[in-house]
Amino acid sequence: LAMSCLCKGNNEAFLVCNGFKDAEYVSLALMGRKLALNTVIVLEQEEELDLVIDLSQKMNVRSVIGLRAKLRTKHSGHFGSTSGERGKFGLTTTQIVRVARKLSQACMLDCLQLLHFHIGSQIPSTSLLSDGVSEAAQLYCELVRLGANMKVIDIGGGLGIDYDGSKSGESDLSVAYTLEEYAEAVVASVRFVCERRSVKHPVICSESGRAIVSHHSVLIFEAVSSVKPIVHQADHDDIRFLLESEEGAYEELYSAVMRGDHERCLLYVEKLKQRCVEGFKDGALSIEQLASVDGLCEWVLKAIGGSDPVQTYNINLSVFTSVPDLWGIEQLFPIVPIHKLDQRPGTRGILSDLTCDSDG
Repeated sequence: LAMSCLCKGNNEAFLVCNGFKDAEYVSLALMGRKLALNTVIVLEQEEELDLVIDLSQKMNVRSVIGLRAKLRTKHSGHFGSTSGERGKFGLTTTQIVRVARKLSQACMLDCLQLLHFHIGSQIPSTSLLSDGVSEAAQLYCELVRLGANMKVIDIGGGLGIDYDGSKSGESDLSVAYTLEEYAEAVVASVRFVCERRSVKHPVICSESGRAIVSHHSVLIFEAVSSVKPIVHQADHDDIRFLLESEEGAYEELYSAVMRGDHERCLLYVEKLKQRCVEGFKDGALSIEQLASVDGLCEWVLKAIGGSDPVQTYNINLSVFTSVPDLWGIEQLFPIVPIHKLDQRPGTRGILSDLTCDSDG
């Protein structure tokens, strides 16, 4: 698909071949070189080098090779676990040195032209970005020193999206920079290292997948019905039974209410409910009496302003089918109404899908 698109496009555009590679993959990438496409085979694992050298020689193609470096720089945010030395792909410094030596022995060191790295998805700040790019620029200059024909730094992904609107580097769902500030940080870091090492400035390319595709679609769904908050009623006879069986717990709650000690009220409400649930499990309370306890506790919460009614809205979709990232990687998606925009929202709500999956 990429080759057919690039045949009609800019002949300087890169066709960067990342990911796991078998013989068929590498052969197709080398065929791209024969078609005069700017194909670069990026080594993600050290074992791939032997395959690339062998097929290049068999097909009589002078390949262009890149390598992905595992940087020491990583971020500790929500997506940081896939960055740094524990990343899925990439070569350590020891492996990079071995690759350079093997290419030199095969008289192919001039084929090594691109350095690729990935700090991590959703990079939160330009300070972390600059730190990682500076480390990569040093690796780039070292490869030049070792004799590689380096031309390109591929900074990978990581350009973040402000999902929650906070524009904060402290949030896993936002970033503290603009697109222009991101680009400035990258260029400045590369330029500083290269000029200090007297190395020619490289071409800089990026693979900002999230930033490119995150705005590509909008999911529109209908709230087909709503479930109002449950209202519990307290029966006086059952409350009288409660006074006799749980007198201590009730008195604690009553005195806290009279003092206006809202914090203690919340504590004693939970304590009373828990004791009554245990009594129900033991057979000491009937279902009517347990329901009255719920009613009493709800009345107390309303009286002290601690009640927080939430209305459930049934929405016509499946969370698992339509927004899998929501439950798969806890990705936040902005949710906005598309009608009644002239009305001030007055109710807290939960959006519940129509499937029988509890996590929907």
